[in-house]
Amino acid sequence: MTSSKEEVYHKICHAVLHLEIAKGNLKWSLSDISREADVTRSLIYYYFGKEKETILEEAFKYVSEVMFNTDQSQRLGIVNRMKFVLERVREMPYIFVLFFLRKRDGGELSDIIQKAEDHLLFILDRDFPELSKDEVRKLYLLELGAIATNMSDEETEKVFQEFVSKQK
Repeated sequence: MTSSKEEVYHKICHAVLHLEIAKGNLKWSLSDISREADVTRSLIYYYFGKEKETILEEAFKYVSEVMFNTDQSQRLGIVNRMKFVLERVREMPYIFVLFFLRKRDGGELSDIIQKAEDHLLFILDRDFPELSKDEVRKLYLLELGAIATNMSDEETEKVFQEFVSKQK
């Protein structure tokens, strides 16, 4: 069975972040990624190069887009976007742990997270123009709480339903 480019990229990012949690900060090898993702090292080189720091940064960028759904390839609405995000986080539960471990460490990964957060706040502000900046921040914190508690689809619909009519 052949995997699409997106699936291979996802598998590699998934493996990198899993290894980052399991083994510690950059204490994994490209061979570890290859085994974990079930891909060849040449595919890792093709997508990410050979530098572990670069590979980790690229995986973080990818996961930040997934976690915050900031690529906006399609506008899903608040409820469906949160269901999408929660589904992705369930596939890679350690991304939330890494998010909080690296959020304030002051390094490159912290910058990636900050940019993703800023982009999501921009999207929320755009999609909910009648909400104040403080209300947008509260909505973002509600989203983080939904992720942290692994909110079910049913709970997600209940909790975020009040925002559906407010969404532009």
